Amino acid sequence: MFIPPIFRNFITHIPRTMATTNATILIPDISGFTEFMTTTELNHSTLAINMLIDAMIKAIGDEYEVAEIEGDAVLLVRKGSAPSREEILNTCMNIFNAFHYQRKWMQQHMVCPCGACQAITNLTLKFVVHHGPVAEITVGRFVKQSGPEMIIAHRLLKNSIGSNEYLLITEKLFEEEINNPVQDELEWVSSSEEYPSIGTVNYRFALLNNAREKVPELPRLQNDYCVDNTCYVEKPIPANFRDVYMIVMNIPGRAEWVPGLRKVEQDIPAVFIGSIHYCTFEDYQAVVSPLRMTLSDEQIFYAESCIIPRLDLSLVYEFVFNKLDEKSCFFACRFLNNGQSPIPEDLHAELSQSMQDLAEKLAAYCIQMEGSPFDPAFQKE
Repeated sequence: MFIPPIFRNFITHIPRTMATTNATILIPDISGFTEFMTTTELNHSTLAINMLIDAMIKAIGDEYEVAEIEGDAVLLVRKGSAPSREEILNTCMNIFNAFHYQRKWMQQHMVCPCGACQAITNLTLKFVVHHGPVAEITVGRFVKQSGPEMIIAHRLLKNSIGSNEYLLITEKLFEEEINNPVQDELEWVSSSEEYPSIGTVNYRFALLNNAREKVPELPRLQNDYCVDNTCYVEKPIPANFRDVYMIVMNIPGRAEWVPGLRKVEQDIPAVFIGSIHYCTFEDYQAVVSPLRMTLSDEQIFYAESCIIPRLDLSLVYEFVFNKLDEKSCFFACRFLNNGQSPIPEDLHAELSQSMQDLAEKLAAYCIQMEGSPFDPAFQKE
């Protein structure tokens, strides 16, 4: 039968229902990113979620199919008969440990004071596991699982459990091995939920507080450097201390205000302790990498390494942002020699002048941004 070309694309996108198959539905869901009020924080929370979900998926292996990424959650499907409770626990704990190890890594390496980045320490992970028949709907080249059991699994993410970190297994799946009791360290509690159009759903759940305490610790950061009595260059700036810090911390954006800097290149679009940034100046290239950041209500301290191969220099730059009031701060910066040999006097004088120029340019840039489309990320009512 001849089909006019105009209809061919339409026909290929008509949903087609495939045969129903039994499957295990596993949904790890992240909680904690809920109070973001600025675009910057939303962008940063998205980056954090992407890194966490990537770590979770790598921990799954080939056991489950990643059916969909649903914002802060991952929909995992395993076709076939129900897994044992031991298999479920192993899968969930692998994901749980990968999630919290990555969360700890991000917390240890972050240099951003925004709400999203600071909230990393509070992130939690919950699991919903269910088993039953699901239907696959094919739309073009996409396959989507659907059916009542899929709806039940998603509804269970909203429940009356007084915690955001737990493993929930529906009763029928939990009882698969009722004649072969499983011994584990979790304390299981029976509960149920009543949902409109679904009815009562019985389940067991166990809190994961103890499991979180057993997540491996990270190795200590290797970010020590020698400190001397080099004087700071100081400059008052009429801007909030957090906003001024964000301008300095935004290494890719420094070409807009740092004297002589033409461009910044980097391997990944993020700034964190250990990230590498290639800064091309008019007559040399510097390799910059953040070392540490400490934050309080009144001050931000930030340090980064700077290696300039052409000049055989290894430096550390320190930046201090002291709050004066909501709309002004006191900025200080200095360089330290992190190399084996003393810095020649003429080069030392040149570096000292560059620090002075940097402070002046930063202050001018902040004043220039006032009243422009520049939207301070952290000044909140």
